[in-house]
Amino acid sequence: MRIYRFNEIDSTNTFLKGRRDLENYDMAIAEVQTAGRGRRGNEWKSPEGAALFSFALKEEEYLPLEEWRKLPLVVGVSVLRALEGIEAGDYQFKWTNDVYLNEKKVSGILVEKVEGFFIIGIGVNVNNTEFGELERRATSLSRESGRSYEPEEVALKIIEEFKRCYSKFLMGGWSELLYEINSKNYLKNRPVKIDLRNRIEEGVAREVASDGTLVVDVEGERRNYDVGEIHISFER
Repeated sequence: MRIYRFNEIDSTNTFLKGRRDLENYDMAIAEVQTAGRGRRGNEWKSPEGAALFSFALKEEEYLPLEEWRKLPLVVGVSVLRALEGIEAGDYQFKWTNDVYLNEKKVSGILVEKVEGFFIIGIGVNVNNTEFGELERRATSLSRESGRSYEPEEVALKIIEEFKRCYSKFLMGGWSELLYEINSKNYLKNRPVKIDLRNRIEEGVAREVASDGTLVVDVEGERRNYDVGEIHISFER
């Protein structure tokens, strides 16, 4: 595992995606990202004090494509478990790529594919306390606990937890991970709006299904939505 450290960089995901000598679990971490991204190209606010990092995961060629769409969920469980081990709190997982602490976003996840590898980008609000326009919807470990943490230590704990969860996933332990996801499902029983690009559907979110899709009740019908199909927004 090689670690590339930066005071400032455009994006740790972009850095790893551009390398031609990637090795499994190579990691890039930065104090500040100037062009961080979330899913669908959304901007990810990357202030100083956060743990901003990415790591490479070598593709297992024997796994079918449908199994890989569960990867962001395996990452989500890993972040939940690691953060719970660092600081107690009410953590929840918002399908498919956010972790919440005490009803506010504390972490975001972005998984991208390059030849032979997945690049897993994670941002965790660690010591930062200013959130600008996201003030009412975001928090950090430090804000909730009053303590300070070492961002790189947080990142390394998450990667170690991911290794354990990923090993369980490969060994057939998906049902156990899924149970944990649903026990901390932030969207469950909340009204949601589903943006399908050409139309908006409204319903009530239910559980995450065994194939990694989200079940939503829409006009009395249970429908499954895929990780790659939609963006979900909701009003609290």
